[in-house]
Amino acid sequence: MDTATRGKLGNGATSFRWLFEPAGEVSDAGRSFLLGQLLSAPAAAIMGSLCAIVIVTVALLRSGHPVYAILLGLECTLIVWRFADWKRREANLRADATLVPTIDTSVLLSVLWCTLQGISAFVIMSDDDPVMRVLSATLVMALIGPICARNYAAPRFAFLLILLCDLPFVAGALASREPWLAIIVLITPPFLLGAMQIITTFHRAMLRSLAAEARNLRLAQHDSLTGVLNRQGMDAALSEIAPDNARTMALLAIDLDGFKQVNDNHGHGAGDLLLIQVARRIEAELSGEHLLGRMGGDEFMVVMRNVAPAEVQESVESLIAAISHRPYELGSAAVVRVGVSIGFACTPEDAATTVDLRLRSDEALYAAKGAGKGVGLRYREHVDEAAAAPDAGQLSSKFARLDSGTRYCG
Repeated sequence: MDTATRGKLGNGATSFRWLFEPAGEVSDAGRSFLLGQLLSAPAAAIMGSLCAIVIVTVALLRSGHPVYAILLGLECTLIVWRFADWKRREANLRADATLVPTIDTSVLLSVLWCTLQGISAFVIMSDDDPVMRVLSATLVMALIGPICARNYAAPRFAFLLILLCDLPFVAGALASREPWLAIIVLITPPFLLGAMQIITTFHRAMLRSLAAEARNLRLAQHDSLTGVLNRQGMDAALSEIAPDNARTMALLAIDLDGFKQVNDNHGHGAGDLLLIQVARRIEAELSGEHLLGRMGGDEFMVVMRNVAPAEVQESVESLIAAISHRPYELGSAAVVRVGVSIGFACTPEDAATTVDLRLRSDEALYAAKGAGKGVGLRYREHVDEAAAAPDAGQLSSKFARLDSGTRYCG
């Protein structure tokens, strides 16, 4: 979803959250998209204000009544305010493409403007100028379509705006000295039901579209076998993590030891069952804020956020034990064991970016495989000169081995 089509409730609108609730289940991203629709088509709203200014100006010229001068001043104030809010929001988005704008000001402007249209309609309809009554009725009816089209993402809010425009119009008709205008009261209920039907139809279509988009996104970013993130999903998740020297994070590259033998001896179906069970065991060791992905074959990746290196080492030991210390039942009386090698790197000590973090965790994994498998190694950028022989002129390995005691179980 484009950032420009997203929105959120600010502090001023939280008390009226129920007005903006969707008529169905929707993800957080979908909810943000729906709120963003309330910010869409600002030019259309400004065109509506211009039409209202024309009607009120004509009423002022025909009657000379000072109330129309007041209404005209309010119309001009709102259109300038709306235009300024639109340009301010565009400038903020240009300055920060990740910004999700609040809808509070736009919502307030919509409520104030529709209230003003209702007041104008009441004044005009309660007067005895037939020309202005026709023009007022035309304007109110013309406003309903744009209101439905611009605000259907929040059905309750859209219907509120329609009521603010229409009910004062009806009240003005009843307050007039023309009894035949009372017919408007009879046609108002079906008119409002029709408008609500339009809003609901558009809203449900949008919810179905968002649900289909969410399903497609999940299929594109999740492994069809294990249900965890796939390579594309992990790439997308990592791309959303902005560089921050204050953030502690670790990336674990995981590779099974002995998986090929399982495939060769028991078939690919057994291998698939094994991968599913391995993914479940890894998930059981992770907290909710961590990420797990299958990068292909028997390679997995774990992103651990807000953890210190010492905690990561403990987690690596736990993962090695969880994956390799218990056998796997694969059906048809097949019971197998596999081991696991893990390489990991941490930010900000080992890498400054997620790209470097991935490269260095892979390097650590290759070193772990070469160290005899069944071990977990952390990438070390620095060298330990004290560990090197003083007369050899050799630097020690840049990898630090965990003393987990775990070895590959074939």
